[in-house]
Amino acid sequence: MNHTLNKESRSLMCSPAVMQQIDYGESGATPLGHDHPHVRRTGENGTIQVAGEDESQRTGASRVMSRRNLMRFSGATGLAAALSLLPTGVVAHADTRGLLGRKVKDLTHTLSSDFPIFHPLSPPPVYEQRRFLETDGFNANVMTLDEHSGTHIDAPAHFDDEGTFVDEIPVEQLVAPLCVISIVKRAKRDPTAVLEVRDIRRYERDYGRIPKGAFVASESGWSDRVDIPGAYLNQGEDGVFRYPGISPEAAAFLVEERSIVGAGVDSTSLDAGGSDVPRTHQILLPAGLYGIENLNNLSTVPRCGATLVVGASKHRGGFGGPARVFAFH
Repeated sequence: MNHTLNKESRSLMCSPAVMQQIDYGESGATPLGHDHPHVRRTGENGTIQVAGEDESQRTGASRVMSRRNLMRFSGATGLAAALSLLPTGVVAHADTRGLLGRKVKDLTHTLSSDFPIFHPLSPPPVYEQRRFLETDGFNANVMTLDEHSGTHIDAPAHFDDEGTFVDEIPVEQLVAPLCVISIVKRAKRDPTAVLEVRDIRRYERDYGRIPKGAFVASESGWSDRVDIPGAYLNQGEDGVFRYPGISPEAAAFLVEERSIVGAGVDSTSLDAGGSDVPRTHQILLPAGLYGIENLNNLSTVPRCGATLVVGASKHRGGFGGPARVFAFH
């Protein structure tokens, strides 16, 4: 049998993310999924068995794969066939660390009582420890905070009485291809710089068309200012707050021409500071999209090719809520 693989096949079959998950049957090798919670080890040779599966249910298709068996397959179809020979829990382990990506980046700021909140509209968070290990047997805080504090999600209902609440956002929309478009250079010169349609078109010339169902993040570099007193909200002597955002024209383009699921910024608002009317909010959210504000670490993820995962708050009737946001690549 010809085991020669083309370049594309090798990239799929021989990537570290896949090959590191294979038990080669060699001395000292760590078998696939050895530490996965849904898999337990049985027998003297340490064979894999899915939790809850008795010995009578096991067939040759659920035994450890050897390198020789793996190399019978080639290409994407072969990879799928190869994975089909593995127990369900093992495939889940491989999917999480292989198909989503080998690296995980946290795009979330740490929320604290001194995080720069847009104070004309939202009060700062308050944390009070009410339970103590010494007297109560455990520690616990009571938190009082606006839904739109720190890195947070804006639900469609935030700007639409008929819109979806945060607990109603389909989970399929909270996992999306991530497209990061930089306006950093312009934001250094102009604190109210916005993502424009021309930025989107330039991005697509370099990286291809924004896919349907993607999440678009505008990177301005503004997150670097969070720990500098006064710099993040950037209120001038005239009382005006100046920070970057997304232009209404770009928002409309993304809604009407690209069918994205959401958009986000690394500043305090989707609308740039100094905007008289929050038109970007008024375009994105009533269209059924969600927004994420105060993103962090956008410079650490690829411009395209990463997967966004949004751990959105799920309280009934919420107009938004703090979120833990990750990028896998």
